[in-house]
Amino acid sequence: MKQRRKNGLIALVISAVIVSLIPLVSFAEENKEDKVLAVVGNKKIIQSDLSAKIEMMPPQFRARYASEESREKLLDQLIQYTLLSQEARSLGIDKKEDVVKRVEEIVNNIIIQELTRQEVSSKVNITDKRLEEYYTVNIEKFTVQEKIEVILIFIESKDGSEEKKKKAEMVLGRLNNGEKIEDLVKQFSDDIRTNKRGGKTGYFARGKRAGSYGQAFEDKAFSMKQGETSGIVKSKDGFYIIRVVDKKAEKKQSLDEVRPRIERALRQSMQKEAFDEYIESLKKKYPVKMMD
Repeated sequence: MKQRRKNGLIALVISAVIVSLIPLVSFAEENKEDKVLAVVGNKKIIQSDLSAKIEMMPPQFRARYASEESREKLLDQLIQYTLLSQEARSLGIDKKEDVVKRVEEIVNNIIIQELTRQEVSSKVNITDKRLEEYYTVNIEKFTVQEKIEVILIFIESKDGSEEKKKKAEMVLGRLNNGEKIEDLVKQFSDDIRTNKRGGKTGYFARGKRAGSYGQAFEDKAFSMKQGETSGIVKSKDGFYIIRVVDKKAEKKQSLDEVRPRIERALRQSMQKEAFDEYIESLKKKYPVKMMD
């Protein structure tokens, strides 16, 4: 019960915050026929107030107020918000020095965001030529490395014992005699990361499995053809039998494929550059003096 009350209180606080971020606006003079939904003290809440609140919300919140029941809940929140707002003003809370400072900070944040959007972000223009230049200079970033997927059987042997090597050779012999590699994985592989997947590693590029299986394993795997099965490969922790299931050749992504990625990178760097230049221009307009 306590947890339910706590959750309800949190939901109410969140709702109040969402509502408080959207100013209460009356459209009564624009629409004389607008229905009055409630009168709270000296404030009227009308139908268009409710609709305006919903329209000004982000889409993910707006969808929550499609039903009549949810709109009634929103109206109740508006009533609570208006009650609290009127009482706060009647007590002079809006005139308290610390509150005035916090309000000013919020207002400053809003107008600074709008200023930078108007004077910086909106003036950044990413041309096709700039995109192409970035793509050409950074082509290595858009090159997908060769990747392979293998099935492995691992016989653990920290000391490389002859007994474990013979076991690996026995498994390889059964594989060469036609037994399914997936069945042999289940029976003999000591690699817990892959044996539940029939020994499949998933796709990996060079340098991505050397730490797990050893450099000898990776070198051998990338030297093999698709469908080929290795002999016994001694690695850092034991013996491997490897079968290459699939190979994906190195591929250079086209400009169209990576265009959104380049646009994001360019926009970020160009906006920072434009912002820095804008700040320098403001320092000339409003000189800054550092005090000792």
